[in-house]
Amino acid sequence: MKKKYSSRRKFIKTSLLGLTAITFPNIIRSDENQDYDVVIIGAGAAGLAATEELIKAGKKAICLEASERIGGRAFTDNQIFGEPYDLGALWLDNGETNPFKKFGENNSNFNLYKERSEEMYNLYSGNKKITKEDNIWKVYDGIQGTIAKTRKDIAPIEVVPYQDNRWFDTMHMTIGAWEMGKDFSDYSCKDYNFDYEIRESDPWHCKEGFGYLVSEMFKTTPVKLNTKVKEIDWSGSGVKVTTNKGDIKAKTCLITVSNGVLSSGEIKFTPKLSIEKEESFHKISMGHYNRIAFKFKKLFKKTPKDKYLYYRIDSQNASSPKGVGITINPSDSKLCLCDPGGNFGKELFSDDGSTAIDFALNELKKIFGNKIEKDLINSHAVDWSNNNLYYGAWASAEPGAFKYREILRKSVGDRIFFAGEATAKDWGTVAGAYDSGKIQSLSIIKMI
Repeated sequence: MKKKYSSRRKFIKTSLLGLTAITFPNIIRSDENQDYDVVIIGAGAAGLAATEELIKAGKKAICLEASERIGGRAFTDNQIFGEPYDLGALWLDNGETNPFKKFGENNSNFNLYKERSEEMYNLYSGNKKITKEDNIWKVYDGIQGTIAKTRKDIAPIEVVPYQDNRWFDTMHMTIGAWEMGKDFSDYSCKDYNFDYEIRESDPWHCKEGFGYLVSEMFKTTPVKLNTKVKEIDWSGSGVKVTTNKGDIKAKTCLITVSNGVLSSGEIKFTPKLSIEKEESFHKISMGHYNRIAFKFKKLFKKTPKDKYLYYRIDSQNASSPKGVGITINPSDSKLCLCDPGGNFGKELFSDDGSTAIDFALNELKKIFGNKIEKDLINSHAVDWSNNNLYYGAWASAEPGAFKYREILRKSVGDRIFFAGEATAKDWGTVAGAYDSGKIQSLSIIKMI
């Protein structure tokens, strides 16, 4: 039986492409026409956790969110498929210590359960289901084990074995694009292996949706929605934050937006940040991990919840494998999720999502036959790569850039602080983002 994957692939992302009739939590509007102790930018898990902590401490805090909802990359929709569909975060990783799991257990509105300790999966080569698979998983173990043993700040492609094996692209997609959101040439072995002293435990699932769980946990946290930050002026003793709705003055500022937004230059800093700080936005760069979801009448109807499907990818030695990671009936949702990642996952979403849907459906046809098209009820594509609120899925260090993790976390002039999944000890996860927000808010409380 194959070992369970790292939690890195379990933080996934969303755009609002094609969504209607969404119900959002009751957001309390904050008054921006006053001076604040702290301006928090971004209402994802980090920003919400920080805002809550600061208000509890009696600080004047205002949280600004560019979109029309809270939750960031955790978002559940109930209209597209008529049942909970997590376009974003899906797995409650490290469930025993996960703050969202703890909240859900203490709230009767949620049904949470622990994922099996041994992963359930099927393996296919074309339309042939493979039962004797030891040699195939030797390829996985050899590749994953080599990356795990490599503590150097180099790309996995420089060291991984089995590059001529017919299953190499499948394992490249699985360990690279699906787990890390990046191909083997684009992330650091040292970043993959760094021990952040997070106690690992089995992931949990929420039948009502992880995104809904997050929004309910923070439904009374005051947030100013539809407020996009354009500039942060830290030339004085405090900060002045310029938004599309006016200026806000504060003693300090906590930035929790993605590194994709920071590296895009959409938020201007006056005076400019140091070259090294700017480089940290680019060097701890965004990976790509998008989603195509299907609902069928009969296909997978009897499949147990949270089952995975692996198949031999046709592309051989591609720099970015042309395939998808497949999750069937996640969180007991009766859906089939086909998730492409890496550079191919980004390129696949060059249009409105129709190309991505066609590709994923054709991959399923190779396994189950053309008949499944008649069985299809509905489909949906989620593009994080081109969403200007994120520009990708989650961030990891590029080869040779591990040192920029610490540079990214550092404050600027004791006035501008940073939190979010890219700065978290358990990076790439919602719980990690939450923890980073709390940790930075406590640092700010001590200072002001």
